[in-house]
Amino acid sequence: MVDEDPLVRWSLVRFLEAHCREARSVASGELALAFLREWPVDILIADAYLAGMTGAELVTRCQGLRPRPGVILLAGSEAPPFPTTLDQLGVIGVIEKPLVFDSLADLLAGVLKNAGGAPA
Repeated sequence: MVDEDPLVRWSLVRFLEAHCREARSVASGELALAFLREWPVDILIADAYLAGMTGAELVTRCQGLRPRPGVILLAGSEAPPFPTTLDQLGVIGVIEKPLVFDSLADLLAGVLKNAGGAPA
């Protein structure tokens, strides 16, 4: 989970720990990339508008990772539309902020059902 807001990170990690096996958070795209090089994940949830690196840039930079994580982007309703190519880059979905946990739970349930289990 990547978000600059510590409260968002805390609440999302608690939510994800209740729905998945494990969850971790960092405050920037650069920290996320460093973390992902050491500890691969199945799903990366990231704010679409991080300082220094947008969510789209983070998704693009994840392309070289093996395994490449699926990505869920969090975006405000005022956000401009994302490029249509994001789904080709591994974006599973975009959840609108303020975050509605039911939307995230539904998206995760669909991913887990298609994958046949809980993400690592």
